[in-house]
Amino acid sequence: MPTFNYLVLSNDHTEVLSAGARTPRAMIAENDQALGDMVDLISHSSIWKSSAIFVVEDDSQDGADHLDAHRIPAFAISPFAKQGAVVSTRYDFLSFIRSMELIMGMRPLGLGDRLATPMYDAFQAQPSNDAPYDAIPATVDLLERNPSSGPGAAASARLPQGLDEIPQREMDALLWKSVHGWDSKPPPPGPNAVAVDADG
Repeated sequence: MPTFNYLVLSNDHTEVLSAGARTPRAMIAENDQALGDMVDLISHSSIWKSSAIFVVEDDSQDGADHLDAHRIPAFAISPFAKQGAVVSTRYDFLSFIRSMELIMGMRPLGLGDRLATPMYDAFQAQPSNDAPYDAIPATVDLLERNPSSGPGAAASARLPQGLDEIPQREMDALLWKSVHGWDSKPPPPGPNAVAVDADG
């Protein structure tokens, strides 16, 4: 097994509410299932006791958090991770890279990661729980399809279809309404959202 592996789970982008495409709920559930299956596989293997899995959202600027647009969900999964901890220390992408470099005994790749704050508050010196993780099966129909007509299908048809070309606030509003109802209003992004995220 290589010391470092990089995996991209791409269904989090969804196809919004495009007619006949799989629903956002199905695509995100499939993404979650894939992550759970990966952690299950590694945690049941011989390498688990010395492993660390870092999970971070690639499009953190999209779907800006309602408290602060800088915030994104991130996970450190390892026998050495503080179990059940919610860490509020400010970390960024370079903190992830610096932490991985330290774990692997690598020198920093550049000035940015050299100056980054390692994720010390997320880990402990000794493992506290090396029990394997058993993935939880999805409770959503992973083949669920969007309806062929309706406001969501019409709005999605007007959006650019290339990866990362969709106006994010429009997509966020459609996804929000698909989950919370067409009369609901998405929360505004919190402080520090860029202007394009603040519109809407």
